[in-house]
Amino acid sequence: MAEIEGCNFPEEGIMYDIDSQMWVRFDDDGSITSGLTDIAQHIAGNILYLRPRKIGTDVSKGKRVAIIESGKYVGPINAPLSGKIIEVNQKVLDNAGAINEDCYGEGWVLRIKPSSLEVERDSLVEGKAALVALREKLGRESWDCF
Repeated sequence: MAEIEGCNFPEEGIMYDIDSQMWVRFDDDGSITSGLTDIAQHIAGNILYLRPRKIGTDVSKGKRVAIIESGKYVGPINAPLSGKIIEVNQKVLDNAGAINEDCYGEGWVLRIKPSSLEVERDSLVEGKAALVALREKLGRESWDCF
């Protein structure tokens, strides 16, 4: 696990959509599991509510897949890849604060069956390239997790 400005970023098994601040894990069945990065959940603050689009909804990369509400923020979560929503994490529907507690594990948000993976996969970064891109983004935006 790498740390940048107090924010944690797993280097293994996860790719990142830098623009949406979403992480992506490719699952064995061809779907992806995705959630907010550590920086995204820190910026939002204590997340109180998650309102996702319905299972079965077609979504486009960079477009809204859910809305989160916290004490200081109400705004969209954008899709890291285009496809169809196949599952929403019931745990975060019951307790959206699970995102704050374990954003890369139990606090995952949704699963998507990608439709344009061949085209869009190149927009995701992983490993050292992800750390460089994340460090640059945090520096440009003056974000941190302290």
